[in-house]
Amino acid sequence: MTDFQNMEFFRDGYGLLADLRDQDPGAPICFPRTAGGNVMTGYCNCRESRKVKSCKHFSLLIELTARLKSLNSDQSPAEILSKFIWSRLTALLSEGDPVLCDKIQVAETQGPAGIIYIFTRTSNAVLARLLDPSPASLRFIERIGKIPRKPDSPSREELIQRLASFQSTEEEQAMNKVGMLTRRQAAEQSFWGRLAYHAFREYGQTWSFRPTIDPDSGDFLLAGIPQNAPGPVIEISIPRMRVRRILSFLAAEFPDQPGMAIHPVPLKSIFRVTQTTQLDLEVRPMIQALQASGEASFYEREDFAKFRYGDLVYIKEMNLLAELERADATRKFASPVSMHLKKSQLPSFLDENMQQIAAGSVVLDAPLRELSVFRDFDRMEISMEALQRSWFWLSVRYRFGDSTISLAEILKARQEGKTYLETGNGWIDLYCDALKPLESIENQMSGKQANGNKGVAVSAANLLRIFSTCAKPVQVTGEEQQSQILNRLLALSPSKPWETTKGLATQLRPYQVKGVDWLRFLTENELGGLLCDDMGLGKTHQAMALMAWLKETQKTTEPFLVVCPTTVISHWRNKLRDHAPGLSPIAYHGDKRDLGKKRRKGEVVLTSYGVLRNDISRLKEIPFSLAIFDEIQNLKNSDTQGYQAASLIQAKTRIGLTGTPIENSLTELKSLLDMVLPGYLGTDEAFISRYAVTDSNPEASSALPQLKRMISPFTLRRLKKDVLEELPEKIEDLRTCALSEMQVKLYREALATKGAPLLSHLESNPRQLPYIHVFALLNLLKRICDHPALALNQIENYESYESGKWDLFKELLIETLDTGQKIVVFTQYLGMIEMMQRLLGTLGIESVTLTGASQNRGDLIRRFNEDANCRVFLGSLKAGGIGIDLVGGSTVLHYDRWWNAAREDQATDRVHRIGQKRAVQVFKLVTEGTLEEKISAIIERKRRLMNAVVEADNPELSKIFTREELIELLKPL
Repeated sequence: MTDFQNMEFFRDGYGLLADLRDQDPGAPICFPRTAGGNVMTGYCNCRESRKVKSCKHFSLLIELTARLKSLNSDQSPAEILSKFIWSRLTALLSEGDPVLCDKIQVAETQGPAGIIYIFTRTSNAVLARLLDPSPASLRFIERIGKIPRKPDSPSREELIQRLASFQSTEEEQAMNKVGMLTRRQAAEQSFWGRLAYHAFREYGQTWSFRPTIDPDSGDFLLAGIPQNAPGPVIEISIPRMRVRRILSFLAAEFPDQPGMAIHPVPLKSIFRVTQTTQLDLEVRPMIQALQASGEASFYEREDFAKFRYGDLVYIKEMNLLAELERADATRKFASPVSMHLKKSQLPSFLDENMQQIAAGSVVLDAPLRELSVFRDFDRMEISMEALQRSWFWLSVRYRFGDSTISLAEILKARQEGKTYLETGNGWIDLYCDALKPLESIENQMSGKQANGNKGVAVSAANLLRIFSTCAKPVQVTGEEQQSQILNRLLALSPSKPWETTKGLATQLRPYQVKGVDWLRFLTENELGGLLCDDMGLGKTHQAMALMAWLKETQKTTEPFLVVCPTTVISHWRNKLRDHAPGLSPIAYHGDKRDLGKKRRKGEVVLTSYGVLRNDISRLKEIPFSLAIFDEIQNLKNSDTQGYQAASLIQAKTRIGLTGTPIENSLTELKSLLDMVLPGYLGTDEAFISRYAVTDSNPEASSALPQLKRMISPFTLRRLKKDVLEELPEKIEDLRTCALSEMQVKLYREALATKGAPLLSHLESNPRQLPYIHVFALLNLLKRICDHPALALNQIENYESYESGKWDLFKELLIETLDTGQKIVVFTQYLGMIEMMQRLLGTLGIESVTLTGASQNRGDLIRRFNEDANCRVFLGSLKAGGIGIDLVGGSTVLHYDRWWNAAREDQATDRVHRIGQKRAVQVFKLVTEGTLEEKISAIIERKRRLMNAVVEADNPELSKIFTREELIELLKPL
């Protein structure tokens, strides 16, 4: 018999079983007890099978299975199916995207030969069509569970599911209980897996394929034609990004079949073919027809995107698939061109053909060779004509070669819509990077800009922008008094030196004095800024000194506002009481909060970000002299209600305090600067297009140095290693460990069943990120890396499971305690804290635990720092990472890694700060070969990003997860 006949025999036998109507019908299932075994185990739902272990249905099914195997060279149906071309084809389609059958919708339409069944996703994307009007198509619909079950008769879908249940291993059953499928189970239960089985089951093993493109939708279709069939019976729609891969697979399987190869001619080269280019004469008329519309028209026409498949494009005129040429590829065909240009066209022509001119492929007449397009000036001269509050009327002149152009002339030409400004020896590119800072001046232009002979009006912020981004010499000219004002602004210096105020009870350290001077400079010029000093350097003290100075020296009568996390309000109140008794703190927090009607001089209103959000209608009516946003990274998302509320606060000056100005991306830094210095960095769209693309590789960015210079006047960052010689060293140690066998199984299965479809989505959908599902999976993977009991929610039985990281943790814990040191342990999972508490209780080791639910935080911290018997501090990273001092400990252990370096460093600096007398040892635990290693690399990259932008200031001067990252994290072991 042929293979097709084998399948018919098996199907007829299966039908015979269904027709056994001797008062006791049944549906048998059988499978080998061991891989490759001949002894069968089975099940039948007939009455006879319930009484005895076997029945006639089961016996007949075993006989049919054995006969089928003998007819196919002793191969089992499963072995044949695994080699079946449909199985391998659908494996490519389901890789990373195993479409589950319950996500499928079925519709029917009338075709030329009968009913056609259409299968779509819930998103209405067509997956396949069954073109066979016979009952075979209905059997497939039953196999994917889309035909209602008949009473007392199991459906094909139920039988398949029951067989899968019988075959599942203990490990698979454990995975199934927590809602996960193994790779094998996901493949078998997917729509594509059932389709491959259907093709094998109904039509046999010999097939041919015919690729086509739908002229209306542009969908790439693949029709499957079984042997001896008059036409296609199955048609599938190939995802656009997989067309090349599917065609390559089919070309290897059917090397002699036409239509499987990809045309080798790069598309753009077709437009460079001339009459002298040697080509097949049959091809030339089609290429000439394509060229008739022009290259630009071809790329702009409406159907271009419709007929594009990754780096392939279908050309209707030539009926072929062509490759899109890389942007940097050398074109294969070229011909000489001559042209005549008007004078107004010359600068843009020189701009666009700069490389060709330098290479000699474009030759200019002699007069044109002397002209240039200037994109940078040689120096700048500036003088101040007048000053009004924080506005400066300036005379600014730029030197380009032998020509000098005033700022007023440049602004006028830009207002007139010019791109280039002509000089004696060429043209100035009015929108070059060197003149980029002028955009902010244009955005703020008002009546002040045209004020007699006073020059161009520039705000203090924009003047600092111009100076900070200028890499060329700047000469300040004019009268001595006015020159001093400009020079002081450039030096970021306040009008007078610092003098200790009576309202401060604590002497400032030298670096803190310089920080307060910078804060005073900002307030005097009605500017805002971010104080980004390392954790533990006293940002709170510097802010208190600024408020005391404003009260005593500037005679400020308006109150001050401090917004901070709820857990830090008491910290601020205590610091103000102990170190700034000249100020009067009022905590506006709690259920019965009330500010009263009168404000007092020197009053500091302390509130939380939550209260600010809820009570903004009240707080926005109060004029504040100064608003301080402590831990301002809480406002990194400008779309939140909290951010919108904070932006409504009335304050002459806004200061943000944070050790982590960038946790994940540069857009967060922009949000923070927009809060304290609105409008300085322009629109979000412009900022993202220019800078945000550099997040993943800051070292390679050419734009970041300019951003760093631009924000430098408004950010101040000092590192402990640079300013605190007396602070003991901090030793960081990355400790790695291997996963246990069970952790490896759980990790791989999680990636196979949940990670693969997410990875496919990330790679194929650039505009949509399923953040909720991605981060849910990442959290599951991190839990598996921490401990299997955490992932399986078996905390009480954690000792029954093995974890490589847990073993390393116990080793480091005992080693640290044996040396007499106290240890601070951070984790982001409360389940891990519970396991650690159980372990410490078993060992008889006293500890304290701080989480978001903890009461009396101060008492817990005090006990750890002062009680010699309390050896361990357990803290959740969120609750224990800010606003506390843990100098009683000298070892920090991060059990799991957070998403960014900033949060980890912030927690570590609870221990490594002023008051610490011993060297601090920091352990960070990482499981080898998992996403934790990748997270570690991402953390370091983000640390470099912050260092590349918010640069640490010289202590001698007076003055912080991308689609690509997610794809990397979701790759299999």
